[in-house]
Order: sequence, then structure tokens, then C-alpha cells
Amino acid sequence: MSVTVEQLQDYVGTKEVGAFIDGCLTSANSLVSNYIKTAAVPLTIRDQAVLTVASELFHRRSAPNGVAQFASMDGTPIRVAKDPMNSVYPILLAFVRPGI
Repeated sequence: MSVTVEQLQDYVGTKEVGAFIDGCLTSANSLVSNYIKTAAVPLTIRDQAVLTVASELFHRRSAPNGVAQFASMDGTPIRVAKDPMNSVYPILLAFVRPGI
């Protein structure tokens, strides 16, 4: 695993330490590794994917019942994606060919 907890902390803007943030990073690494399997993905792209997925997992805690509330003028809630990999599929698609 190339991405460190400190990098994830910087990425999500927290100083939190402990099992929760470690678990987000470990889960993200497993999800990305499982998706790319043996595909030749550049390390920088893989690390960015891991950071993005770990961030999705980290911020889910702030979205009870899958709904995040952001500071907008109209107060419209936004539903969080059920699949934390949604935002990285397009990036990884260039390197990972879907199976038939």
C-alpha cells in the first residue's frame, strides 16, 4: 500500500487518528486492488484512486442514511453514492478492461 494515513488525513482535512481512518484506507486499498486485479495501472493513478475511495468511505460517516447536507442556499440534501468506487471507475477504465 503506497498511500499513508497521513496522506489521507491531508486529503480529507482531518487530524483524526485511529481505527476508523485506518479502516477507510485499508478498505479503499482492497476495493481498488480487487477492481484492477493484475492490470498495469500507473502507481500515481492507483494512489489517487485509493485516496478518492478512502475519502468517500471517510465522509460517509457524516451522511446519515446516505444523505449529505452541504451548505447551499436552498439546503437541498445530496444522496451519497452507494458504491464508493463510482468516482474512480472512469479513471481506471483506461487501464482495466471489463470482462466479457
